[in-house]
Amino acid sequence: MSKLNRRHFLAFISALVPSFFLTKASAFSGFSLEKAAKSPLGTYVAKSAAIKVGQSRVYTGKNSAGRTVEVILSRTSKSLIALDGTCTHQGCTVELKKAALVCPCHGSVFKASTGAVVLGPNGSPKNTISPLSKYKVSEEAGKIYIK
Repeated sequence: MSKLNRRHFLAFISALVPSFFLTKASAFSGFSLEKAAKSPLGTYVAKSAAIKVGQSRVYTGKNSAGRTVEVILSRTSKSLIALDGTCTHQGCTVELKKAALVCPCHGSVFKASTGAVVLGPNGSPKNTISPLSKYKVSEEAGKIYIK
């Protein structure tokens, strides 16, 4: 049996730590991205009151091809951001855990408020993958829309 490489061991542990200590947030289903082209505002996702400053929520829907997609909405004191919930490493769906988005496949960690990379896959540096993609988001009449 070969010796355990220190680098591999540290990468494995660092991938487990975020998942172990953070709790999963609730999700809501009900929007459909296929309607985006039909409305000048985009696709209705949620009521504005559903996301308070400092909160993030996951919304699940279907695109025009019938594929399930996840959008993470986060509100900061300055703005509202909508992120694609697909990890940029190998396409796994990220999980919301407090203020972080964690990829369950390889442990990549992203900031829920910006989509910026905090930790790359398997403990690698953050510059090894791209940040999460963003949707255009707008609020009108107490409702949140994405394009």
